[in-house]
Amino acid sequence: MRKGFTFIEMIFVIVIIGVLAKFGSEIFRNVYLNYNNSKANNELQIDTELTLQQIANRLQYRIKDSVIGRRSNGDFSGLSSITDANYTAFEWVGYDIDGWLGNDRGGAEAYNKPTWTGFIDVDAIDTGNANVNTLFSPGTDTNEINALIGPLSPSGAGTANSALFFTGGSTDIRTGYDWNVTTGALTTQNNVAAHRITTTGNVQQFTDLTGASFAGTNIYEEYKLSWTAYALSLEDFDGDGNSDELVLYYDYRPWEGENFTDNNIPNALFIDNVTTVKLRAIGDMINIQVCISENNITGSEYSICKEKAIF
Repeated sequence: MRKGFTFIEMIFVIVIIGVLAKFGSEIFRNVYLNYNNSKANNELQIDTELTLQQIANRLQYRIKDSVIGRRSNGDFSGLSSITDANYTAFEWVGYDIDGWLGNDRGGAEAYNKPTWTGFIDVDAIDTGNANVNTLFSPGTDTNEINALIGPLSPSGAGTANSALFFTGGSTDIRTGYDWNVTTGALTTQNNVAAHRITTTGNVQQFTDLTGASFAGTNIYEEYKLSWTAYALSLEDFDGDGNSDELVLYYDYRPWEGENFTDNNIPNALFIDNVTTVKLRAIGDMINIQVCISENNITGSEYSICKEKAIF
């Protein structure tokens, strides 16, 4: 009875082991690469979708004519006038959605109706008075506006830092919102979009803050109240020499002469490894495009671009 392998049998075994070693390692390598590629793709898909959703959430409550694109040299254009991709930041004025929807403090201070109603009683305006400086907004409570905005604003803004934007009013994008902050704070209520206000003893009244009054100003029945502008800026946030971090700036007011590049403006990093961020106006709709790239551990670079439309 045979007790061992023949030479031919050993050769066959060695050949089979060699074949398995060669192709098995390739199979394992491909499985490993596919796993890492799939992982990188899934992460980019999620990051891009979440970034788009966060941008859309803020743009949804914008003053629609206020959106601008700004170049690296500081020059800017209204979004509808942008025809190229050489814009590194986008800005807009957001209206106070928390106050407009109402808040509920609970307990004895329950208050679940809007702090401002969005309507001006135009019949209550004394158009014959050249020094008119108050607007009557039925159902509004300026004290509650202060109480709500204060905790939301890192700088403790309130009604006296806010502005009214009339629905139906039109103005030049370069001057009406005071995006050109080198001119300082708005000092007149005429021919501008942002109408600076403060409070009075009457909680349903907005009083002019500029000293020029509302005389000669086109007053419309509907308005939005805002206490902050927003900016999305593509920049070198982490100091690595690459401008690939998308940063959100908030709690600043162009009508008070503030710019998002000021040192004390609050900001938050949205996402890094961003290669492209674009906003494009299509009528009243805005199309948002974000592209994010990533190098996985195998050295391969992946990039995903996604778009989202917001009305």
